[in-house]
Amino acid sequence: MLRSRRFRAVFLCMALCLPAVSCKTSDDAKMLAGRLTTAAANLGDYYATLSGIASENVKLERLQQATMGVPFGKQDQAQLQDVQNELQKRADAAHALADLGMAFSGLTGSTAPADVAASAGNLGTELSAVQQLPGASYAPIALQKAGQLLTQFAQERDERKMVRQMEPTLNALSETFSREKDAYNSINRTYIELAQAIALDLVNKNQVDPGSLVEPALKPFGLTSRMPSATVPQGLQDYAKEQIQNEGQAQIAAHAKASDALETTLKNLAQNAHEVASGQPITKHSLKLSTVESWIQMNSDSGKHSH
Repeated sequence: MLRSRRFRAVFLCMALCLPAVSCKTSDDAKMLAGRLTTAAANLGDYYATLSGIASENVKLERLQQATMGVPFGKQDQAQLQDVQNELQKRADAAHALADLGMAFSGLTGSTAPADVAASAGNLGTELSAVQQLPGASYAPIALQKAGQLLTQFAQERDERKMVRQMEPTLNALSETFSREKDAYNSINRTYIELAQAIALDLVNKNQVDPGSLVEPALKPFGLTSRMPSATVPQGLQDYAKEQIQNEGQAQIAAHAKASDALETTLKNLAQNAHEVASGQPITKHSLKLSTVESWIQMNSDSGKHSH
């Protein structure tokens, strides 16, 4: 609750600092706030889901070690844990941004400058905490600087400068996502390919029950399958392998589409922020986030991540 009040305070400052702009600009600012809320919420859920996948990767690596003898040392485990933690930091920052947008959309009261300063300082600290993703070549320096500036402005209580920092903050978020997108795709692809390798090995060792593959033929009649205890028919083994390959490729493609959609959305939000800040009419980009929501739901259904 305290965090929510802080975020409302920041956007109250924004509203009070922009009394001279036209009604059209005010309407555009509200439109931007609505888009920001929706997009940032999706971004936060995306990062949280990807963080969950990094966590599942640790389990898969350990399983592969147990079933196939592939080495998995403490250093490898620590690196995956660092990846998970960094992705969760990004999720927390994105959800904070969604809170900001929501607070601005429903702004009605007034708050003391000290609360605004404290809120900006906390937001700045959170952004500054985001570090380089392990294994990635890009360091999110622009995002860190945006956080540092927010913290600095909070100390100075320069509210107008805090307002102006919204645009570079969105630019930094957009740049960070674009520069790290290949790493996100790699994390998801590595997870799927590792799961495929283990699943195929288990099929080859006759340690997979393919009963779900014949379920569509039996379900209309309320029947369940019973596989022979000794071996699974070769045809069903081949079908299971085909399912593993096809589903894996579909999930890799679904993630790629989700990350592409988020990259475009963040760039459009940064453009809209510049338009609102400079008094230009806002460009009405449509938020095409259904692929993001579908990918998140796909992983939620399979039990990889829960909010």
